Amino acid sequence: MNGPARPLAAASLSIPDRPLVSIVIPCLNEERYIVALLETLAAQDYGADAIEVLVSDGGSTDRTRDLVASFAAPFRRLAVVENPRRITVAGLNEGMAAARGDCWIIIGAHSAVRPDFVRASVEGLRRTGAACVGGAIETIGEGVRGKAIAAAMSSPFGVGNARFRYSSVEGEVDTVPFGCYHRAVWEIVGRFDETVDGADEDSYNQRLIDAGGRIVLIPEIRSTYYPRRTFLALARQYWEYGAAKGTLLGRGRRLRPRHFAPAAMVAGAPALFALGTIFPSAKRLLRGLALAYIVGGLFGARRAAKKSDASVPLTFAAMATMHVSYGAGFIAGACRERRNGHRGR
Repeated sequence: MNGPARPLAAASLSIPDRPLVSIVIPCLNEERYIVALLETLAAQDYGADAIEVLVSDGGSTDRTRDLVASFAAPFRRLAVVENPRRITVAGLNEGMAAARGDCWIIIGAHSAVRPDFVRASVEGLRRTGAACVGGAIETIGEGVRGKAIAAAMSSPFGVGNARFRYSSVEGEVDTVPFGCYHRAVWEIVGRFDETVDGADEDSYNQRLIDAGGRIVLIPEIRSTYYPRRTFLALARQYWEYGAAKGTLLGRGRRLRPRHFAPAAMVAGAPALFALGTIFPSAKRLLRGLALAYIVGGLFGARRAAKKSDASVPLTFAAMATMHVSYGAGFIAGACRERRNGHRGR
């Protein structure tokens, strides 16, 4: 990276009085959600004429592209951007390459935003002078399992200290969902890393911080996310998240303590079980840790489930699915990166 060691700290992050906002939506086969999302963006009190929407499509085979093309757009621009690589990070890069805005926002297709979302994001960016701002996200499940998954994803026990899932206090954080970034971030930090799909915003935000930028959580910026509706889909999602983080670890990238906890559980339990055949104390420790996990998990599941009328056992099962899948994916990603690194030498 050229220039100062922390170029974002030295950059001017001022924005015009009413900046053009580029919204990039990576998607693939999202006919169930895309129109509802576009409608919430069209209803922004910021004014749709100062918003451009770039739907970065990875080759949808359902009605997604037709629905976008036929949407009566009040936006400054609504366009489908081709994403031939089909992965999320490539879609973000293709969308940003086409963006013209003074600031830009990433929004997932499985989402909706409040009418003041864009305005609150722009005002927060201006008020804080941060490189990126974002808000709290409300996760809403569909169906019995979906509600349990949503409750698990909104619980500190389920997601660790990912504050955007549950915090109501403004402050600096390491990542936010659907962040609003100053244009300078793209110019200084550069493109998303297309060799690590699944780490997208988290990895990019760490690079932003390393470049001297700040990320601020502003709870008044509100959005809604619709999670996976089955445990199998949830397991695949969290395996990909974990594998991406394991790959980053193998490359020497800095990670947060919460990223290691599931892998420690997945690797530690079999190790203690094996040691228990020789050392009885290892077996006792494993039992104690398992009991603590179950008790803590059920307590966390009960608190989370109560808020959304979800099933406590299913919420706990969703938490365990997230932890095991993420942990196993993390280990697999780290091992794969190590093998690839050895081959490259």
